[in-house]
Amino acid sequence: MRKIFSLSVGSALLLTFPAWAEMPSEVRVGMAGHAFDSSGVGDQAEAAAAIGATILYVGGFGSDGYSGLPTPELFARRRQNRAAYVRHAKSLGIRLALGYLCATSIVKLETFDQNWPPELRSQFHTPAAQWRQQDRNGQPLPSWYGGDYQPACMNNPDWRSYEKFMVRQSLGIGLDGIFFDNPIVHLQGCYCSHCMEKFARFLQGEGLLSNLNLELSTNSPAAFRQLALQRTNDFLRFRATIAGDFLSEMRTYARTINRHALVTCNNSLNSADAFYSQCRSSGINIYDLSQVEDFVVIEDMTSQPRVLATGQTAQVGFVESGQPRILTNGQTIEYTPTYKQLHAVSHGKPVVATTLASGDYTTAPNLVRLAMAEAAANNAFYLSWPTWPETQRSRMIAAIHPQADLLRAQERLLNDTHGRRDAVLFLPFRRWTETNNCAVSQLAATLTRANVQYEVLSEANFTSAELKGVRVVAVEKLSVFNSKEQAVIQKFQRQGGRAIPADQADWLKELQQAIGQPSVVLHGPATLRVIVRDQGKRTIVHLLNLNVQRLSSFEDKVTPALHAHLTCRVPFARVKSMRALTADAGATTGALPFTMRHDGTGAVVETTIPRLDIATVVVIER
Repeated sequence: MRKIFSLSVGSALLLTFPAWAEMPSEVRVGMAGHAFDSSGVGDQAEAAAAIGATILYVGGFGSDGYSGLPTPELFARRRQNRAAYVRHAKSLGIRLALGYLCATSIVKLETFDQNWPPELRSQFHTPAAQWRQQDRNGQPLPSWYGGDYQPACMNNPDWRSYEKFMVRQSLGIGLDGIFFDNPIVHLQGCYCSHCMEKFARFLQGEGLLSNLNLELSTNSPAAFRQLALQRTNDFLRFRATIAGDFLSEMRTYARTINRHALVTCNNSLNSADAFYSQCRSSGINIYDLSQVEDFVVIEDMTSQPRVLATGQTAQVGFVESGQPRILTNGQTIEYTPTYKQLHAVSHGKPVVATTLASGDYTTAPNLVRLAMAEAAANNAFYLSWPTWPETQRSRMIAAIHPQADLLRAQERLLNDTHGRRDAVLFLPFRRWTETNNCAVSQLAATLTRANVQYEVLSEANFTSAELKGVRVVAVEKLSVFNSKEQAVIQKFQRQGGRAIPADQADWLKELQQAIGQPSVVLHGPATLRVIVRDQGKRTIVHLLNLNVQRLSSFEDKVTPALHAHLTCRVPFARVKSMRALTADAGATTGALPFTMRHDGTGAVVETTIPRLDIATVVVIER
């Protein structure tokens, strides 16, 4: 449920009560730290706990699952050892442990079934070779990984039975849930008989099948394959439901074993501009998946927040022409625009993201701290990879844990808040069926760089009620509004609002002029970002300095921002105090001198932060 409060401080304030608001304290922002326990160096529960992780994604039976199980004796020993490891991790402070399983991978098909126990084998009606995704001629498709990998079809009932067996094994060693990797439908699509039957039911559910003179009773994969080849857009939409349908069944099954079991998956989004393209290429539709998972977990391979050092370049996705988009010296990379879009399509579920630099799973410590602070400022969670070699472990832990300590100590400032919004950016997520290019991703990046306070709304909640108190709506072009949305925007305009299309020159300047008096103004280096949130008697201002350069997997360089001047509007008429909170040694902390002037029912406060290193939270209290 969402409630809107409009205050006369030059902007609207949005108060959101997310679907997970009543989850236990260990999954609240600041209290929860997410960490992967794999990639090169595994079983690192000690390191993860030492940097504040409370939710650990462990290897579990992942490799056993996609390899088809070891011998019964070895599998029994592994169950015993891994159960002991889970108990050990929890003794260190890990509250929740999720086990890894792959949603689609079969490795070494020729030996995949050689160690199945009889009770498992008896559950299957077909050999494993028939579980694979198939091309339009019914032939097995090669894996996108190549080598010994084969892609299983998530719609195949025998594959689902096998995955349920692995879920039961995982929960049986004390794991609290499952993380499914690679819920991918082949780029060519899967045309197996199970997918074809479900495609026909998909059409029937939309009232289309009867119009096509086909009936489900024909049970003809060949006929439905022809239909899929003819109705490519319908088949594209169907493909994007397969992973969600699979995950829903796995989650329902897991909760017959443990009614509190948590289930999530790798929602991919390997680069920030892939909102639309991954739906089309691999069938990973975050809007669909988030309806049936407990966390929305993202693995971005490029968008680690930072500034590029001299001589460095970074590929961060693709432009509309399909050419890679390359950033160079001095340009900034950040994840805030993506967090805002994710919140718009994630049905109020917790958003968890790991952000990497050039696919490097090891991130230098100050960059980890920046990513942790950026996630918290966006009411989200950073997912770390504390899988460091022993020679680096203690140094990395010592450098990172102060940020986790600060977030945990101040978690009351990070939760039950509402983000300030001077504008709304419209995300017509349905457009993924039309184009690979999500123009909104670039618009969000532009607004973020300009420190505009905004919220992204998808078509699912683009209503007059949601726009109450907002002055400006930004949209890629007016023609993307459907008839229902046009009625909403026309009412919005009659009430004095402005709809500003970004396909015209100087759209950002026009938007800033339409806002008039912004919620916040920050004077300082171009690498500074500000996010304003409100909470009862407080306004909380998150300041981030992106001027952290990645030098290597273990080394980075911070360039502090000096004498940043902050002007912020608050929804109360009197300000008692302003103080700075930071985990950065040497940065300004404690009480801040400020000036105040009244503005309607609120006030405008100004202060200067002498030194900001990585992240500072300014708390303004009445």
